[in-house]
Amino acid sequence: LWPRHDVRGKTREAKLFHHAEVGDLELHHEAFTVNSAPTQQLIVYQAEPGSTSADALALLGSLSAGPVPARDTTRGTD
Repeated sequence: LWPRHDVRGKTREAKLFHHAEVGDLELHHEAFTVNSAPTQQLIVYQAEPGSTSADALALLGSLSAGPVPARDTTRGTD
């Protein structure tokens, strides 16, 4: 199998990460081959919908987004 290259690596797997601010994240990843660059892969990580990891990722996204700018409410009041 190896000489014919019939054996491939894992393309789907779950990994556990620890983030200092939001705690443990169990993320599933999938690897995709890039057709124009066969030696390259695109790896996509995601949390299971509705899981504590999904909640932690949402929290992490809100922490990195920064404050929302104040909305101008004076427009259109001529």
